[in-house]
Amino acid sequence: MSSFAKFYFRPSKGEKIHTVVIPKEDESCGIFGKVSDGERVVRGALVLLFETEGQEAGRLLASNITDEDGQFAFGPLKAGELYLIKVYKDSLKLRELEITV
Repeated sequence: MSSFAKFYFRPSKGEKIHTVVIPKEDESCGIFGKVSDGERVVRGALVLLFETEGQEAGRLLASNITDEDGQFAFGPLKAGELYLIKVYKDSLKLRELEITV
């Protein structure tokens, strides 16, 4: 397994998705994702990675802009930690996703 796991998510309106990624012991993890509107990829979306504080976003850890294929990646990440990803396009929040790695 590479250091980045690939996944796609497309929540329904108002739906939150919870994902758990379990790394092999003593290996770092990464997040690789693709943003779409359900039909087409979203290029140039701002993707923010936060640490969490309870149910809220904590400190901003990293930011990324989706590429021509709507893809983004973050890593390395700490195993057992809960992260929050927020996706924006033209100042409009498109997605929010909690991920435990």
